[in-house]
Amino acid sequence: MRTEHCPDCGIELPVIDSGGAVHSYVGASASCWALFANFMAGEPAFASRATNVLIFDAYIAQHHGVPSPQAIQSVAVHLLVLYGVLHAGLAPEKALWIRQRATRPERKRIPDRFHWLTPPNFAGCPTLAEVVAMPTPEARASMGEAYVRAIWSSWAKQHLNTLKRWYQENIIV
Repeated sequence: MRTEHCPDCGIELPVIDSGGAVHSYVGASASCWALFANFMAGEPAFASRATNVLIFDAYIAQHHGVPSPQAIQSVAVHLLVLYGVLHAGLAPEKALWIRQRATRPERKRIPDRFHWLTPPNFAGCPTLAEVVAMPTPEARASMGEAYVRAIWSSWAKQHLNTLKRWYQENIIV
């Protein structure tokens, strides 16, 4: 069986035969992106725990891609959601509100709001493949929570002060 390496999370997955569709600025391999899309489309445990609604944000933050205006904004917005919920204590249901606040047009130009953050080393962090591999919805929910927290912790170790400033400038104002 042929496999491919995901450049951002590091997992090896079987090559998919769907033509290898990938996202234009998310750094996932085609097979990792397909795993994510399938999980998002069909996981019944996805909303069963509060932090599991943040899997979307954690996945994009882990699959940061390479510096480009779109990747910079995307990672920043998803990290602001994780900051807002896991650090500032907002309810997970506020994730969409945080995303909208971070990109609202009345603030300064979006390219001037954020800059590229050097991604952390995700070695030792769970991957979405580990979440998907869990045998029950409850186990997937628990692993999903661990996944979200590990991705957030990895970014926060390096960039907490920047994320705090971005949150104050773009979300709570």
